Amino acid sequence: MRILLLLVIIFTCVGCTNDDVIRGNKASFTKVYSNILSRSFDIQREKSAASDTIYDREWLSKFTQPIIGISAPKRSEQAALVALGNQDEKLTWVSADGISVSFANGILIATRGYSQDLMESRHGDQFSLFTRNTKKHFKTHRYLDGQNGYIELNFSCSFKSINNNVSYLLDIKLKTTKFTESCTAGTFRHINEYHVLPKTNIVIKSKQWVSESNGYILVYNYYAFQNNLF
Repeated sequence: MRILLLLVIIFTCVGCTNDDVIRGNKASFTKVYSNILSRSFDIQREKSAASDTIYDREWLSKFTQPIIGISAPKRSEQAALVALGNQDEKLTWVSADGISVSFANGILIATRGYSQDLMESRHGDQFSLFTRNTKKHFKTHRYLDGQNGYIELNFSCSFKSINNNVSYLLDIKLKTTKFTESCTAGTFRHINEYHVLPKTNIVIKSKQWVSESNGYILVYNYYAFQNNLF
């Protein structure tokens, strides 16, 4: 009952108090995606692998707000998130149960509502990571400790890409560039994956590490396929 009430409140607030933000996001996102996805990327409609599908296209067509999906394999959870705001090219999305995630250039930079939140992630090259020949880079993840102080993990990462990788989202099959990011900081290790539209910074889906206790989240950029772009 509480979850249902929270769902109603959040979507009411988003619909009523954030109309200008949503309209701005929709217009901005639609222009970007329609221009890029209209190019010849060998896009085909095809039944998606079940493991890549959280929600179907009939469900997606009911939403007018920008929508993404996340799932947390370690916690066996799935959620739909709506756009909350766009500030300095950093997008924040929120779920009905209060989980929020923030991205810069499709890269996870903060979470709220998890047991061990990523308070902040800093990447010196995050706005050019997918469009230049990056082999190695560094990033810092910041977490709260038990005394309300901060713990920082300084990761050294290697970066590699595979062109013409076939990716699926809903019933769409398209070619992407798959980037694999392997990072270490002492005993901490993780491997992130990004499926990016070729020669762009648009991440269609990704697998990104949050923290040691929460593991990874899978992120699906459903909004790229809203508004009848195909």
